Amino acid sequence: MKKEKSKNYAWIVLLVASIAIFSLSYTQYLISPISKDIMAKFSLNNSQFASIFSAPMVPAIFLSLASGVLVDRFGVKIVISVGLIISAVGTVLRMTAGTYGSLFATMAMTGLGAAFLNANGAKIFGEWFPSEKVSRVMGIFLMASTLGMTIGMGTTAMLNSIYYAFLISAIISTIAAIVWIIFMKNPSYTTAEKQRTLPIGKCLKVVVKSLPVWLVGLSLMFVLGTVVTISSFLPAALISKGISAVSSGAYASMVTIGSLIGSILAPALASKLKNTKGLIFSLAMIAAIFTAFSWNLPEGFVLSICLFITGAAAGGLMPILMSIPIRLKEIGSAYAGTAGGFTGTLQLLGAVVIPTYIVVPLAGNNTAMLFILAGICMALVCILSFMFPDLDKH
Repeated sequence: MKKEKSKNYAWIVLLVASIAIFSLSYTQYLISPISKDIMAKFSLNNSQFASIFSAPMVPAIFLSLASGVLVDRFGVKIVISVGLIISAVGTVLRMTAGTYGSLFATMAMTGLGAAFLNANGAKIFGEWFPSEKVSRVMGIFLMASTLGMTIGMGTTAMLNSIYYAFLISAIISTIAAIVWIIFMKNPSYTTAEKQRTLPIGKCLKVVVKSLPVWLVGLSLMFVLGTVVTISSFLPAALISKGISAVSSGAYASMVTIGSLIGSILAPALASKLKNTKGLIFSLAMIAAIFTAFSWNLPEGFVLSICLFITGAAAGGLMPILMSIPIRLKEIGSAYAGTAGGFTGTLQLLGAVVIPTYIVVPLAGNNTAMLFILAGICMALVCILSFMFPDLDKH
């Protein structure tokens, strides 16, 4: 009976975490459709707006690892509760922002909860679900994040008001934090005493010594570097071919829709095939080829399908890769938080460093070269996949 209750509660945990990540993705991405209004109100140039949009990622770069270590030591509920509360406060304070500095600071605050959740997703679900189901559950979790992003970008323009957009996100984020605090709990078999006996130094040592954790982190770094490059430059690339701005936005959304579907289907496929390494290689190769060449196809149905496949392959890689550390014998549930924080740090570094400081400078004004380089970046995951351990042996 106890086991059955625990199984049922696992789905409540997934729902609560999904509500939280949905609210935070919505909070970040709702500013994109009202960018002109925000730039006018706060007197921002393009670079300043770009920094505002990426501000929620700043806590992830610097605090993902710290959050993972703290979760392994003190438990999921209390640590992530702090992150979600700070994020909720940030969304409320954002309504009062009147300068670039105050807007940047409040946007950075909103990213803290997402940083903690993304870094510790495998830890959260690994404590409630069997390890072989974690990738599928992570797929649902990441789908909630993508859904928040999609709704934020697709509906905010209808509000025609910065204040009301910020107000709605503040309400949603506050409700999500309250729901987490009320309904989330640490599993009964992971005692507080056991968690507090894990020294921080030991958590870091175990994780840093694990080659598969490094492979996961580097793979996520290349995947996200590619995805951010596509997200940043695909609409402009399509417009440069003579496609209208409205149609370009619709085509670009096919990548997002593909990612949404891929994050659900790929973990299910991995579960059936029992060949994680092979699936990682296949998805990375498909994503690499379609990233490099899809954008240049003629306008029409084939372009839509190819962009959808690009998103599905890239989106499918994320939950599979993020669930690997908890399946490793040397990591398991005990060190999953630290491992998630470590790989999350590398992942976010890829999102910032690869597009801005590698792909764009090398490509210059050559759009074709830009997408080829992004494809090569994804192809590096294929090489790394050969070095992963056989996770499906047992």
